[in-house]
Amino acid sequence: MAELKLILKTYMQFYRRHVGLLLLFFIGFSLGAALLTAIQGLNLEAGKRYQQTTALIANPVTHFIRPVLGENRLPNSMWSRIRAAGFTQVQPVLEGVIETDKQQKLALRGVNLLQWLTQNTDSSAPASTANNSYSGFEQLLNTVYIDPKLMQRLNLKNSRINIKMGDANRTLTVSELQGLGMTMLVDISLADKLLRANGVISYFEVSGLNSKQAAKLNALLGEQARLEAAQEQAFDALSEAFFFNLQALALLGYVVGAFLSFNAIKLAYNARAHLQQQMWVLGCQRSALIKALAIELTLLSFFAAVLGAILGAALANALVMDVSATLRGLYQLDRSFVVNLDSSMVASGFTLNIFVLLGFLASQSARLSTVLARIKWPMLMLAIAATSYLALTANTKMGALLLCVCVLLLFFVVTPPIVKAVFKLPWPTQNPIIQWLKADSIVQLPALLSSVLAILMAMGAAVGMQIMVGSFSDTLDTHLEKRLSADLYVRPDQNIQALGTKLTELPEVEKVGVYWSANSELKTPKTMVAVDVMAFGATASYNQHLTLLNNKAPTSTVFEKNKNGIVGCLVNEPALLQYSLTVGDVITLRQHINTLTCQVRAAYYDYGEQGLNVVVTTTALLNSSLSYTEYGLSLWLKPNSDVDAIAEYIQKQHQLDSQQVIANQQFKRFAKQLFGKTFYVTQALNIFIMLIALFGMWVSFLTLGRGQLQPMAVLQTLGVTQLQLLGAKVLQAALIILTTLLLAIPLGLCLGWVLLTYVMPIAFGWTMAMTVNWLQLGGFTVLIFILALFVSALPLIKLTRSAVADNVAKL
Repeated sequence: MAELKLILKTYMQFYRRHVGLLLLFFIGFSLGAALLTAIQGLNLEAGKRYQQTTALIANPVTHFIRPVLGENRLPNSMWSRIRAAGFTQVQPVLEGVIETDKQQKLALRGVNLLQWLTQNTDSSAPASTANNSYSGFEQLLNTVYIDPKLMQRLNLKNSRINIKMGDANRTLTVSELQGLGMTMLVDISLADKLLRANGVISYFEVSGLNSKQAAKLNALLGEQARLEAAQEQAFDALSEAFFFNLQALALLGYVVGAFLSFNAIKLAYNARAHLQQQMWVLGCQRSALIKALAIELTLLSFFAAVLGAILGAALANALVMDVSATLRGLYQLDRSFVVNLDSSMVASGFTLNIFVLLGFLASQSARLSTVLARIKWPMLMLAIAATSYLALTANTKMGALLLCVCVLLLFFVVTPPIVKAVFKLPWPTQNPIIQWLKADSIVQLPALLSSVLAILMAMGAAVGMQIMVGSFSDTLDTHLEKRLSADLYVRPDQNIQALGTKLTELPEVEKVGVYWSANSELKTPKTMVAVDVMAFGATASYNQHLTLLNNKAPTSTVFEKNKNGIVGCLVNEPALLQYSLTVGDVITLRQHINTLTCQVRAAYYDYGEQGLNVVVTTTALLNSSLSYTEYGLSLWLKPNSDVDAIAEYIQKQHQLDSQQVIANQQFKRFAKQLFGKTFYVTQALNIFIMLIALFGMWVSFLTLGRGQLQPMAVLQTLGVTQLQLLGAKVLQAALIILTTLLLAIPLGLCLGWVLLTYVMPIAFGWTMAMTVNWLQLGGFTVLIFILALFVSALPLIKLTRSAVADNVAKL
């Protein structure tokens, strides 16, 4: 034991003298683990969002009581009846949207805050209420609780907020409460007044309900409400692909960081070889040296994982507001959350770190290196065969991910020999410095290999994601041009049909369409699927904004009845790819006791929507007796009509504000902003990964300095000037980086093709053509080349400026 302690103490002294290597090790593993744990933390907290109630009571929510399909609210009397039956763990929630005096529309959630006085809350709630220093019920029941980040965005400096209530404003006290996200929290009595809800409830939360109690409560509710398990909410199914995409990208970032740490381990191992030899000569047992190395690497891996988890939690919380906005807008997220440091985040980072270290130890085996050299080309053939097989058969998310991995492995195998071939091929010059450069490059490449592969992977991933985002953006532009084809969209609060009739009488209006939506369910062999039934008009002419999969608009035959009297309907593309429906299927959509039966005649593109949507005519929807919601009107104007003038006329004539009469371009801009947020996190992760790779390139050239001292001293002694030496070394770095980037472009094209051809349809249910912006790609490549050359040249400049005597003295 004493011997082991001495060896560990010696290793600690080594790191005290080589702080740079220790920092490199931690930076590589920590930054890589930070990316991974940030996404893991977001996913974990999203999955745990029901571990506390909306009132932030640490009491897991197990069920929800929601209105039956076709209705939006529940009567307050239902709460009294449920509690009278002995279900005291049921709490009401009222949700809605309010408007401030600055015309800011904000989500509001009302809950029973009196629970704070009788139950234990989590760490954030008591702190907030303590800071609020309420002396009675009045202060508690008239305070608006807002997340600190939202308060900053709203610029609430005086702890007051003015809320519009009809023609009057009401000023309320504001208190900070962490974890609310983009939703404000108030007592339900105050929410009822602000929303003018007249005592109705949005839904009830139920905590700690077992299966026996659930059956009893379900019988009590009867046909008046629905009891839903918390695990069956739409968000969990819809957001699965979103988090899968982010996790795959984060894992890629970890691998890039692992390359950086691999470099640090290799450099430390080589630098400590002489020390190891000395301890062996001094009598240290081999078993003690191995134990000390294992303890050292385990401790370093653990602390790197802890640091990575801390950085990951910080990164996740920095992104959580924008992520929540995306998840709420596209995936029906019903809760906000804060990412807290979790032991599983540390455990995952630590496990991956250990695997990387075991891989390094295995790579030091001469026997393994010989075996790998012999099977290099068979591995290449196997990778080609695996890639070809997966390209033909991949039909799951895991299969698509494995196809991406196989493509990466292919380029990993071919990149080192191609880069080496650049310096082995004959050059059209016999300049002695150039000849030395070629020979020196072949010697230095093995040490630079991990950084080269890191740049290759980071650049390839960035190009692949750039192609996917660009293709999606181009497709979305074309899609929105067709989908949002009306000139004006009118969203009145009431009397929509009467307003539609009046607008059709305007001489400038050519056609007035509607937007009706009914919530329903479709029973599939596996589960019940939520379906949104939509109607835009009485005939196919009102559905010309939809594009069928054959790139044509719907015709009247799509909605006609068949010989059995069943009406026709359209389904969106995810219905075919995600829910296994086919054209010709007869489906029955249920809403409480009402049904609508239709035959699927065609499918239409529906980018941005992952749920199952069905389109019928307004006549079919009315005949079905399904309860539906009227959302607004779509106006197509006659040619050469003044859109702005008509919009202003409608606002004044029918007492509507600017938010209720929206022009075509404004609607498109809003839609693009919403979808643009989908890739916000992806782009942020791409930048982070590229920065890690550039840092690794800088460190590689920096740490190669000592090995370059002797040959550079010899060259300087032979009369080679510092400028010539610097030029040769910069040319060497430029050729290595340029070759790597030129290989990264086809890698990115392949990854982009896999993402669009396999990942997008399998994970999201959308198909689209691949488009490449070559000008943007070329500019991005040149930028990365300049940055990589700059970070590589910095250590070289310092190295070549040293005098001959200084270089010789350092040997």
